[in-house]
Amino acid sequence: MLDVNTIKEDRQMLSLTGLNLEEFCLLVDKFPRGYQKSLDMGFVRAATLRQRQSGGGRKGKLASMEQKLFFILYYLKVYPTFDVLAATFQMARSKACENAHKLAKALYFALQDLAVVPAREINSAEQMALIFKDLKTILVDASERPYLRRQDDLQKAAHYSGKKKIYA
Repeated sequence: MLDVNTIKEDRQMLSLTGLNLEEFCLLVDKFPRGYQKSLDMGFVRAATLRQRQSGGGRKGKLASMEQKLFFILYYLKVYPTFDVLAATFQMARSKACENAHKLAKALYFALQDLAVVPAREINSAEQMALIFKDLKTILVDASERPYLRRQDDLQKAAHYSGKKKIYA
């Protein structure tokens, strides 16, 4: 099993998670609060009464907060399939998927506490100009993809791009 406690140098931590040891330790301090916040949101949304108290039930393979944080950072940096992720951390594929989604939310809340969450959405040209004010030129890469053509003549005309042939 890939374990965070076996990593002793910055180079290896950087290649596995994208953070050096100092940054990882800083994030480990904020991660439990984000993890608890994501758990609390799940408890509030549950419509049925809980059978167990918070913290009850079987303990997972990722016991400590360091292991949980390492797991999600490794997943986001390397982006392996869930089969590979499960084999790397010695868990079932379904648990790897479940942990990745659950811990991604916790990481998001931890990054919010540190005020380092990247902007994900640009709603207007003014907002884009403000974000990229230091850049003189922005290139947008777009490619046309074939899709199922409409049968209705009016819809077909509205979606026609003018292209006659499909080139591979």
